[in-house]
Amino acid sequence: MQQGLSNAAQQVRTGGGGFGPQSWLPRGLLQRFGIETLIAAADAGQTRSDGGRNALLPPSFNRAAYNPAILHVRFTEAAGGTSKADNDAFLDVTLVPLEGEPVGRRVEVSRKAFADDLRQLYRQLSRQESLLVSDPRSPSRRLYDQLLAAIAPVLQQRRITTLLISADRGLQAVPFSALHDGQQYFGNAYAFSLTPSLALTSLEPPLNRPGRLLAAGAAVFDGLAPLPLVPTELNQVSLEARKDKALNKDFTPSTLMEQAADPRYTRVHVATHAEFLPGGPAASRLYSGTVPIPLTDFVKLRRARQGAPLDLISFSACRTALGDADSELGFAGLALQAGARSAVGTLWYVDDVATSAYFVQMYRYLDAGIPKAEALQLTRQAFSRGLVRLEDDRLVGPDGLNRSQQRRVEAGLDNPYYWAGIELLGAAW
Repeated sequence: MQQGLSNAAQQVRTGGGGFGPQSWLPRGLLQRFGIETLIAAADAGQTRSDGGRNALLPPSFNRAAYNPAILHVRFTEAAGGTSKADNDAFLDVTLVPLEGEPVGRRVEVSRKAFADDLRQLYRQLSRQESLLVSDPRSPSRRLYDQLLAAIAPVLQQRRITTLLISADRGLQAVPFSALHDGQQYFGNAYAFSLTPSLALTSLEPPLNRPGRLLAAGAAVFDGLAPLPLVPTELNQVSLEARKDKALNKDFTPSTLMEQAADPRYTRVHVATHAEFLPGGPAASRLYSGTVPIPLTDFVKLRRARQGAPLDLISFSACRTALGDADSELGFAGLALQAGARSAVGTLWYVDDVATSAYFVQMYRYLDAGIPKAEALQLTRQAFSRGLVRLEDDRLVGPDGLNRSQQRRVEAGLDNPYYWAGIELLGAAW
């Protein structure tokens, strides 16, 4: 396990590109910054009360500092062994670094209080309310204290930059990006991916070839609301010379399964509606441009891609990373079971404008050679710092945004609702 981490870290660190603080700014959705502005902001250490240091600076990746680790997070029955009567379980958190012995911490918790905090956090996020992160009693702060505070000094001491979080089923719905330590959001401080099982996660070094992207999506449906930004999203994710597109009637179940089986493709991006229902994979579906695709179809990819797994499958759709007891981690989790090294999905019903902007920016980082977990982290930072703007940008389609969409953009996209629910599963690199 540690050898796998070490090999991956070595390849990322020596991957070339020379990225570092203030050395690179992707073009596109980020606001344009002059070099004088960047230098002045860096020298002044400009801050914003809810964003931490350098909140006004564009995010960047320091390749030389890359230092991944594995973080196991588990619920353990207390069986009467807690110091407080209300606490009925332990949270056991174990860090496995590149080198040295694992480090473990144990925290007493009340399962009911933990679940109440998680429900309240989801309620705040769904309503796009303030998470009240200045209040230690807020759900965001309380969940951070229980899950991460005990191990945080070790992460800082070991200079960890990237975490592969192996979490119990009861913890996989936690929006780790939206947890706050009183200074900054966890998702801004650390790059991370989530896995239900290390057995499903490849620790092999990242691919050294870009491959092609299959971008498939549907914008019009029978009986469902249209998704007018999908055509623009497919046009803008990744580089035109490296992708093939399938839109509306050209996006069929066979398009997704047969084309994705072609080893030329290393990434697949799907933008459409999704429906996750209790009762196992057969009850849930993605909507193609013709007929729905049941979740069970994704198992075909494992056989088709034997020996050449997909590097990444991204689902730009609703609740594709949240499953139930029968379908752990939903579509994204099944993509891992189907052999993909990594998958990106969503934890809640997403905002179409912000999600399109998110994926367009994420792929620009990926195309620049940034590891996957860092590509999501930098995109989160850009959103939370208020650096993502859609005005006068190509993401606005030929017919523009409707009035409701314009109001959302004008109000800003820095609330965690817009960026904390998009999660990476599987390999972090």
